[in-house]
Amino acid sequence: MPANHASPSLTVRLVGALLSVIIFLALAELVLAIIQPNLYHRNQFFPRNRDIDFPEVYQRDARLMWRFRPSITTTSRLFSDLDYTINSSGMRGPEITERKTGCRIIALGNSCTFGWGVAFEDTWTHQLEGILNEQLPGVAVEVINAGVPGYSSYQGKQYIESKLLSLEPDMVLVMLGFNDHYPAGRGKTDSEQKLDNALLIGAQNMLARLRLYRLFRKAFLSLSSDDTPARLDDLQGVKRVSLPEYFTNLREIVRLCRENGVQPVLLQPPIASLENYFDGAVSNFHRLHEFYQNEMDRASQYETATLVDLQNTFDDYHTLFDNATNDPIHFNKEGHRVVARAIAETVAPLIATQ
Repeated sequence: MPANHASPSLTVRLVGALLSVIIFLALAELVLAIIQPNLYHRNQFFPRNRDIDFPEVYQRDARLMWRFRPSITTTSRLFSDLDYTINSSGMRGPEITERKTGCRIIALGNSCTFGWGVAFEDTWTHQLEGILNEQLPGVAVEVINAGVPGYSSYQGKQYIESKLLSLEPDMVLVMLGFNDHYPAGRGKTDSEQKLDNALLIGAQNMLARLRLYRLFRKAFLSLSSDDTPARLDDLQGVKRVSLPEYFTNLREIVRLCRENGVQPVLLQPPIASLENYFDGAVSNFHRLHEFYQNEMDRASQYETATLVDLQNTFDDYHTLFDNATNDPIHFNKEGHRVVARAIAETVAPLIATQ
């Protein structure tokens, strides 16, 4: 009679299966690292999946939809091949001290606040800090750059409520608007987006850097995504944030600030003017942006909030955009300097009287 051999225990089998998976993943990652397939997925409707485009830069967030990965220095196609340093708080710039020592200002915004395409020392937030400290000796002004590319006023409201108020700012500068009138992915506004639970998002964030995971995800999304180009000049289509929602979001941001003893200041997001850069041409994109600018004007009046009209300031210049035809949104280094000076002119007296 053959001898009886005890079958491997369940624990041994599970360990063996786990080791097999780990070995498979390691080999797959090695092969993909050698082959280097294009894992980039063109994600034009990005509110749910911003991290798909640049997982080395972004991670998913259950409330904000996406945010920066903390404590990274990155060079990416998204950022014009410059080096960008993100601190442990997930914001561009140096580390934020736990306790403020003077007047703390937070700049809440999108890529125009983040400083798309310009070095950190040239961003309007950094320049503003220098100007205010020069004009207000002894106050010790700190300006924190909380700009995140792609953020809308809906995300701005969530950001200030969930994170920024805990930093105990004395003033919040709000420049949001361009992403609000971006076409909504699959017809769903930002407020209608349904995200996965925090546990699943955490798992996705860990997997997002694996090439194999990104390869399968790109294949799936390539089959399910809408390839119809987004029309940024569509006056009628569903927007990420509608005009009424934009108006309401700005008002709620102002109220959140005031309820927490914070001075809110609205910044009119400037666009390269048709007169200065396009020889007076007609543009539905400019018309659309003007609709949102008007809503910011109306929100500031309704809430009696301070407004810095950066559009009016920009209309006096012809050199604030390097390539306005292709990008009338992101102003250059000189534009950042003009923004910093215009804001300082308004907020310096407010700080001095606090």
